[in-house]
Amino acid sequence: MMLKMELLCLKSLLMSELVELVDEVDDGVVVLEELVDEVEDGVVVLDELVELVDDVEDGVVVLEELVELVEEVEDGVVVLEELVEEVEDGVVVLEELVDDVEDGVVVLEELVELVDEVEDGVVVLDELVDDVEDGVVVLDELVELVD
Repeated sequence: MMLKMELLCLKSLLMSELVELVDEVDDGVVVLEELVDEVEDGVVVLDELVELVDDVEDGVVVLEELVELVEEVEDGVVVLEELVEEVEDGVVVLEELVDDVEDGVVVLEELVELVDEVEDGVVVLDELVDDVEDGVVVLDELVELVD
């Protein structure tokens, strides 16, 4: 009779621990969902950066054509030289923009690695819940056996 009471107490304790564990898993899922939202936002930003890189590449082609035009024009050399300086300034700005885009790609790659780690964590949590549920089943069987 004493063993049965102890097993019932143990079962009650394990059930309360399981409830707490499930609450913690639910909290973890909420955090993971927020992280996935942030990663999806990062993907949208990367898409915009890719479009921006395309625009930058188009701009570089235009700048190269302007430099060729400066070489062909014989009149208005002073005006054209000032234009070349402005074009060179634009190339510097475009190079800085390309660097910023490359930095964004690195950040996205890090986010993808983080998502992989988060997904691995979800698998571990799922396995932990399965193990706890298996333990409750065994405890139920022990209680039935004592009865």
